[in-house]
Amino acid sequence: MHLFKQKVNWSAIVGQVGLLLHVPAGMALLTLIIALIFKEWFALIPFGVVGVSSLIGGQVLYWSTKRAKAAHLWDAMMIAGLGWLVCSFIASIPFLWISDLQLKSGIESEVLLVFRNPVNALFEAFSGFTSTGLTMLQREGPFPHVLQWWRSLLEWTGGLGLVVFVLALTHLNKAGFQLYYAEARTEKMTKNITGTAHWLWGIYCIFTGIAFLLFFSLGMPLWEAVNHSLTVISTGGFTITTTNFKGYDLSIQIAALFMMVAGAISFAVHFRVIREKEFGILWKNLQHRLLYLLLIGGGFLVILFNLWNGLKGHRIDAFFEWVSALTTCGYSTIDLSLFSPMVKLLLIMGMFVGGTTGSTAGGIKIRRLMYFISGVTLRVLSITRKGEKHTVKDATAEGKEPPGICLPGKERSERLFTAGVLFSLWATTLFIGWFFILKWTPQGRALDALFEVTSAMSNVGLSSGIIHPDFSTFGKWIFMVLMWMGRLEIIPALILLLTLPLTLNRSTPSGK
Repeated sequence: MHLFKQKVNWSAIVGQVGLLLHVPAGMALLTLIIALIFKEWFALIPFGVVGVSSLIGGQVLYWSTKRAKAAHLWDAMMIAGLGWLVCSFIASIPFLWISDLQLKSGIESEVLLVFRNPVNALFEAFSGFTSTGLTMLQREGPFPHVLQWWRSLLEWTGGLGLVVFVLALTHLNKAGFQLYYAEARTEKMTKNITGTAHWLWGIYCIFTGIAFLLFFSLGMPLWEAVNHSLTVISTGGFTITTTNFKGYDLSIQIAALFMMVAGAISFAVHFRVIREKEFGILWKNLQHRLLYLLLIGGGFLVILFNLWNGLKGHRIDAFFEWVSALTTCGYSTIDLSLFSPMVKLLLIMGMFVGGTTGSTAGGIKIRRLMYFISGVTLRVLSITRKGEKHTVKDATAEGKEPPGICLPGKERSERLFTAGVLFSLWATTLFIGWFFILKWTPQGRALDALFEVTSAMSNVGLSSGIIHPDFSTFGKWIFMVLMWMGRLEIIPALILLLTLPLTLNRSTPSGK
């Protein structure tokens, strides 16, 4: 007997995954321009092959299933889960291929040796596409411009989402909204989903341009400004320097703070500010007021606890790390080993929460935290004398909530329930990941392991030094799964993991 009796529309799934393959295809072909600009001829064949083969494969999958019935929400969840997996595997090929070509040509580079390892190349691709920012780029040596660009482009594309990119170029209507929802987005800016996708990408490009102008005008070199403008608005955190943001002037760091916060604000709010001129929405919206409160209050707490634990300097750095953690960007200006366990735990809390819903930030999101707290509050109020009478009275009516739960309406009840489920799933997945990673964690660094796991799950990229190129291969796979599940907010990944075994079981004679 199967727990989930769900008919899966594999034709629709295969066809829509084929559409998603057009994303890495377009990215690879675009990267050929960078190879030509920097005269890195060795990159033309790898990116050309990846681009053309992904394009042809995507077209074949899509057109071979063109007459398939429309995908339902369950199918859309599987499409999102499979699509992100397949595209991440494709995105790892240039790292592996180009590193091998360069090393065989006589180039001496420790970092290229790192990416010659298929698992390291795949790790970088997963971290990039999920806009996480944990990286294997920790060794010295020449690293091609095309791969620097490829890392940044992965984060920029993944920050807003593969599905949003496809929706901006197609007209999927109802199926498009299901895919949009499956990729952990719900906000609509126009009556149809295609218009919403156009606005999302338009706003995204505007803020990318603003970030570039800020960085470049404040003295950041052109190539670094281009790459960082892609990774800051996506709250990704990849940098092309070995010192992250430590070596930049304070003005550049402040500009980065501004752009990280912009990325953590809902794009639906940006839309209303840009199109409707509702500047007050930036403050009137409760979720965003809480974001500002957490940014300022949490920043002061981090500075205060640093002072309490003897770290008297680095106040700006401490505030920068907190903003980077809460917005899940992952930029860093200081070695995190200087921070006390108390401060690291605060940063873990910030990474766990993340930014607002509808933004490029990761984490469980502030709105869900609000619903979770509301649920706890309602539960406590329901056992007061006044609340008890109201709860017991409501519980006697048919179709009402069970005793002890007093909710104001069906919609809010559903949202509270959903937030509670996601909160529980997120915490459980985090704990399981932490449990296994402890296997390869040096003695006395359990908190650092939790920091790293939270950073991966919430798609942040801040690192306490646990993950490195020589880390356990199995441990790297665990981190990749956490990044993938965190980017999809668990449910699509969970549905995919539940459905595949059931499908395989039904296809065998014993499962008939």
